[in-house]
Amino acid sequence: MALAVIAVAVVAGSGARAQARAARPDRLSAIYMYHHVSPLVLPGRYQRALTMTPDEFDAQLAWLKRRHCRLLTVDGMLSDVRRLAARAPACEVALTFDDGYEDAATFAFPALRRYHDVASFYIITGKVGAQGHVTAAQIRALRAAGMEIGAHTVHHYDLTRLTSAKGAREIGSSRTALEHWIGAPVLSFAYPSGRFNAAVVAEARAAHVRDAVTTVPGFVGSSTDPLLLPRYRMLHGKGLALFRATLGPPQGEHAKGWHLLQSLAPLDRRTLAGIARKRIAGNAPQRAEAICIALLERRFPEQILKVHLLAMQPAAVAGILLSGVKFHEAMNARRFRADVRSMVRTAFLSDKALDEVDVWATVPIAVGAGLPVSGDFAVPASRTVFSTAVTATGHASAARQLTWGAEYWDADWTRDLTPAKAVSGGRLRRAESR
Repeated sequence: MALAVIAVAVVAGSGARAQARAARPDRLSAIYMYHHVSPLVLPGRYQRALTMTPDEFDAQLAWLKRRHCRLLTVDGMLSDVRRLAARAPACEVALTFDDGYEDAATFAFPALRRYHDVASFYIITGKVGAQGHVTAAQIRALRAAGMEIGAHTVHHYDLTRLTSAKGAREIGSSRTALEHWIGAPVLSFAYPSGRFNAAVVAEARAAHVRDAVTTVPGFVGSSTDPLLLPRYRMLHGKGLALFRATLGPPQGEHAKGWHLLQSLAPLDRRTLAGIARKRIAGNAPQRAEAICIALLERRFPEQILKVHLLAMQPAAVAGILLSGVKFHEAMNARRFRADVRSMVRTAFLSDKALDEVDVWATVPIAVGAGLPVSGDFAVPASRTVFSTAVTATGHASAARQLTWGAEYWDADWTRDLTPAKAVSGGRLRRAESR
């Protein structure tokens, strides 16, 4: 059943507490991403969100000690997970610092030394020695103290927008410079802004990178691709909540539970309701609004463009339109599919009278100058790159069974999004390459 929709942007966040709960393994190995540790929190939403005060950071290190988590470098964690397997410590954590800001050396480094901990520092080599960034001497001091030094390209360009040759130079040249400064191999890498695709991963592999971190949240296991390591993003004022939500509380501390992930949302429910009312369509606005709020509360990394609900006897159908180009975190097809399935379940849980949920994603396409984009003679301004339909059977008050329809994946879009092997299992239908 197809629904007509109008694309209107909704800014959603990232992650979902139910996904985190389902994903948390018995043995915990997780990587966390920092940027600034400084007493000076600069104005501006971005700087404020990415700056931990020294007191905050100290409290986080103390909490990890109480939780009996072993702190390792990224390379050390990966080695431990593979080498020790079931004998690995119950909680292993790697703290990473991106970009090579000076405050990481002047504030984070001394705190780590006080707690006898180590971390990984990913350096933009083109910024070394510049105002606000580390010097070569500070990098050597970090390395001498047991910290891991990792590459983060020369200029912090989005590698997905560069040619393979330029991307390879960005990765290789940053490694070469760091190896010259510290006199040791540099084998770990962080994708700038977490942006990667199949070509970028291939460039990292060709540059002899041994492991690479993303910004896709999740835990590290023995089967995790070493070039696609997940990381949790640390935000100002939210660090301890994220630790508790992902690692669980220290022994003896009240289990504050997974609802703490919800506290990371920057918008309260009333604000979300106001946003939702502007992004719904159909003949059952209250029901559509409830579904939209439930989706926004889950803070999916996909941008939700429209929630449409059409209720006509004997069926009620919800449609969720997603952007195929705007993501709030690095995205691959495996995660996209998992998020879509979580969205569908969320919709059915929030409206138990639903009979069907349709989900599709679109990307904009170029329109010739002077051509109409609305009205009877409109030309297409977007194309569908993913779609699926899910139906529910059983009485609303009883256990309902979901029937998952075939998935349509546009081949070109999927190829850009992730390596093809990431989309496997289930019923999959791809578009023919154009």
